[in-house]
Amino acid sequence: MTQSNFSPFNDDFARLVSLAASSMSKWCCWTAAVAAMSLGSVAADTVTLNSGGQMTGKVREVDSAKNPYILVQVDSELSVALPKANSRLVVSDEKLQEYRQRVVRAGLDGQAHYELASWCKENGLLQQRQYHLLRTIDLIPDHANARAALRYVERDGKWILYEEWRRSQGLVKDRKGHWVLPEVITWRSSSDENDKTAKRWIKTIKQLLAKILRGDNEAMEELIAISDPLASQAMAKELVDSQSKGTAWRPVRMVWLKKLMEFRTGPAVEAIVKTGLLEPDDVVREEALKWLQTNETGSAIATYMPWLKSNSPKQVKAAARALSYFPNPEAAFAYIDALVTIEKKAQQVGGGTQAGFDNTGSGGFSQGSKQVVVNKPHRHPEVLQLLRAIAPDVDFGYDKSAWKQYFAELRSPPRSDLRRDS
Repeated sequence: MTQSNFSPFNDDFARLVSLAASSMSKWCCWTAAVAAMSLGSVAADTVTLNSGGQMTGKVREVDSAKNPYILVQVDSELSVALPKANSRLVVSDEKLQEYRQRVVRAGLDGQAHYELASWCKENGLLQQRQYHLLRTIDLIPDHANARAALRYVERDGKWILYEEWRRSQGLVKDRKGHWVLPEVITWRSSSDENDKTAKRWIKTIKQLLAKILRGDNEAMEELIAISDPLASQAMAKELVDSQSKGTAWRPVRMVWLKKLMEFRTGPAVEAIVKTGLLEPDDVVREEALKWLQTNETGSAIATYMPWLKSNSPKQVKAAARALSYFPNPEAAFAYIDALVTIEKKAQQVGGGTQAGFDNTGSGGFSQGSKQVVVNKPHRHPEVLQLLRAIAPDVDFGYDKSAWKQYFAELRSPPRSDLRRDS
């Protein structure tokens, strides 16, 4: 078929054909070289490179322990070494000869060219595959599979390249090749930059802390002067870590706490909530809880309530202590359940060596101790104070049943409301 008979489906296709023509010019030279070598005495193989190029000659693989490579003998006097990691596939001369035979058989049959494209893909002849896909849609313009392989989509009865269709939707490719809105790229770029800045603050805060602990007053003033919310992640980490490690004294932790209250970012609020629960210093802890009372009550309660169910008496105590700043009558039954908790502890019982005899009269010695799980009850005055805060007129101590009955009656409607006199 002559070029005048080509069907101009759209501008995108014309551009793709133009690119293919350029590739085919190089491919024809390559085919001629292969044919010439195949007439000689040395069989020719083809190495496909990651860069998209190809090299033809007698191929031998060299398995070096550190840098394995492929040696291509281009002619009797020249050999080229290629890093194995940079080559995708070695195509044998037999495959190339079979390919040439298939090209002749395909002729002007569009379906045959598509099948040949599939064969090329299976055998690593990727440039040739591209040509035969183009030849397929030249001969059969609506060949859906060939169009799909060339990344065409059909929209409103027309074939357009997938990338052009995506761009028409206002999308762009990200670094991973995904199509996203330009705003997403901008947001990710900003996020990456913010992340780098936040990491730099981690180093800066540590340096300032080291200076402050050595008595450097200027470092303390510099810490107080920080106004970048991106520093909140670094300050939050230092504040939380200091609660268990004791790496900073009260004035420093108070500065961190005040700054986190000012920034009020996600990491800042999380650190303040943890401070209200775990901070060993009463002054710092109470400062955090007072702020949470008027700013992040929901976050605080949602974090502290599950701790009432803990198997650890210390955690139940910490939760009740923090929740005393947020007394809630609706949580009465959760408070009651935490009045007395059961701690499960494993311990050794028994001891010493015991002598014994079995049914046959044989004797022996055995260790009499064993490990058992013991349920140890714990009363929690802090939880009792919570109940007294929401029910100041009664006090049933640690009697769970009495407390539950009291609140159940408060929630039940009066009997006069349930039945009317006829």
